[in-house]
Amino acid sequence: MKQPDTDELCRRCGKESKTIQHITAACEQLAATEYVKRCDGLAKIIHQKLAETVELFEDRSPYYKYTPANVLEKENFKLYWNRSILTDNTVPFNRSDITFTNKITKNTFLIDTAVPVKHNLAKTITDKQNKYQELANEICAMWKQKAAAQVIPIVISSTGVIPKSPSQSLTRLNLHPNTYIQLQKSVILGTCSIARNFLNYK
Repeated sequence: MKQPDTDELCRRCGKESKTIQHITAACEQLAATEYVKRCDGLAKIIHQKLAETVELFEDRSPYYKYTPANVLEKENFKLYWNRSILTDNTVPFNRSDITFTNKITKNTFLIDTAVPVKHNLAKTITDKQNKYQELANEICAMWKQKAAAQVIPIVISSTGVIPKSPSQSLTRLNLHPNTYIQLQKSVILGTCSIARNFLNYK
């Protein structure tokens, strides 16, 4: 009777209660693997859509089979995948999921994805914007952009709840507004996979 009751603790980390919120977005044992894989699913969709839109290449394979190239570049556009940006001044965060530059308009977009629990949506969006603002300022000066590089968070909750920002972000990237449906589907399928693997874990 003096032993702690561990039945309610997460079977992976053993530290927190095994609530659905913890399992799908807050377990430290899943953060570096399952959660990263789910976020990469979002980023792959955006990367593929951007590459098709500006005709860097065309790949109609499903996003879960799509392997982004580290660098895609043509005369008018440049697209980086998970690539560090070398800056004149040291910045704490210099690697967003996607860096997209329009050489014609001299605009750069720093795109980063996240899948938090629902009640952390607004905080996560703000944190992403603050995280990469220094990098955005450095890029503006180094690459002689017309305006400061834009930080674009793509954030959807682990249960598929979508804030207003993804639709606005898609518009800023000149992507079809209905792209958010594919993003939402990717997150929900990823969350279902995480829950299934958790239940099967021994």
